[in-house]
Order: sequence, then structure tokens, then C-alpha cells
Amino acid sequence: MLRGRRIELWVEARNGAAAVNPVMRALLDRLEAAGARATVRVPEHELADPREERRPDLALLKSATTLALSRAVVAEASGTRFLNGARFTLRAHDKAATIARLAAAGLPVPETHLFVPGSDGRIPDSPGGWIVKPVRGVHGRGVAAHPDLKSALREPAGTKMPAGSCIVDDGTRLVQRRIGGDEPDVKAYVAGGRIFAGTKRFTPASYAADEIEPVELSGGTQEVVLAAGEALGLRLFGVDLRFESGQPFIIDANPFPGYRGFPEAVPVLLAEIEGALP
Repeated sequence: MLRGRRIELWVEARNGAAAVNPVMRALLDRLEAAGARATVRVPEHELADPREERRPDLALLKSATTLALSRAVVAEASGTRFLNGARFTLRAHDKAATIARLAAAGLPVPETHLFVPGSDGRIPDSPGGWIVKPVRGVHGRGVAAHPDLKSALREPAGTKMPAGSCIVDDGTRLVQRRIGGDEPDVKAYVAGGRIFAGTKRFTPASYAADEIEPVELSGGTQEVVLAAGEALGLRLFGVDLRFESGQPFIIDANPFPGYRGFPEAVPVLLAEIEGALP
């Protein structure tokens, strides 16, 4: 099935190099061992005419950059097969649209407002803890906690993204009611209908940490996690969960997580790739 197949992994750059974490590296090694031709691509490092590109048999879209997502949508319209689909990935990176879709599907999400900083004149004060985040943001950059809604709405517009990140931040913000106090996030990564879950305390650098404490999710929480993928049209995805009075709330979603800390996800990812090939 994999021998001779051309598989591309689209990633963003970090510190000038392709961001390939240990789990993704192990996946690439397994693909090569199975006879596939696996290539890592950073679209921002290329100057290419999409009309002249040779199509891979399958592209794994693990980049959140504006250029990569735009090129993926164009390539998909021209016949390239993506896992996840390029259009679904693009819309999942819009955090406002994602929360709206999850809520429309009846899934538990925090009270959420969409705003531009400085537009707080018609919104009353509401204490209790609020989290502000960019509508387009990655790796927790630009996320800030506030004790009440008014101070959250005074959050300065715009987030300084790292050089070369190619993530566009226009200043629009989500503000969500804080769920779960100081408890760590529960990160649930899904592939092939299997859930890999663990707790990780949020820090500005936690996205790059492999350490995670595995946890078992209740049957009800697993149903919420899997239903999120259906609502977003994703097969490979992750959600961040917080709990209040025992009920899970989805606070964020990732259309292609790194599965960090779960090397056992590699064979499941390999099976998903085989199943997605034409």
C-alpha cells in the first residue's frame, strides 16, 4: 500500500528550520521503512508555481501559516489529496468559527465573546476570570488571563509573532470565561477514532514540551471529544479540555496536533495515512 507512494508533511518553520517533533519524525521513519517517499515541506521556504507542482499521493497538512493554508486550498482544488482536508483545516484555524461550530453541534464550550480591543462600551462588567486569545493564533501566543470582562476587553490589540512565523494577527480577539481555575489543561489527541489524552499545564513554551501526564477520560468525555472531530470535519485533531463540576468544556481545537508525548500514536497515524490514500 505504501511502497512507492509520495507522502508530504507540510509544516511551519521554527528557528529557521522545519518544525518536525519526535513523534512526526518517527512517523516519517515508519513511512520510509514501508517504502514510501516521505518529504517534509515548508511552503514559506519555497518559490513555486502551484500549476507546475507534481502532486503527491497524499499531503499531511500540519501547518497553520497563512501561505501554507492558502496554497493547500489551491492544491486541493486542483486534485491534491490532503489529510486533513485543506478547506476544513483552514476554517478550523479560525478560533471564533470553531467555537461557533462546536456550540452549534451542542457541544460544551465556555461563554465566549468576539471583539476588537477598545470596543467595551456596551459590554457590562462581569467578574469571575476571563481568558483572551487571538482569533488566529498558535502555541498559546497572545493568550492572557484577566480577573473580569472589562479588563479583558482592554487587552492591547495585536500579538507580536516570532520572526518567520507567517501567522497573521489582525487584532481581533476571543474572550472566554475561565473554566477550571488553576487546574492544568487536558489535551486529547485523536487519530483513527482513538483518543490519546493527558494533562499539561499551560506555559508560553508548553507547546514544545514532550512531557505529558496520561489520563483516562470518562465515556461521556470521550463522546464529546469524538463529536468535536465530526463537527469540524477532521480525522486527525486535538482539543483542549477544562472541567467544571465534572463537566468537560472544549476551550480550543487543533486540526493537526503533534501528538507529543504519545509515541504509541505513530502506528495509528500510519494506518490513517494508508486509509486516506487513493
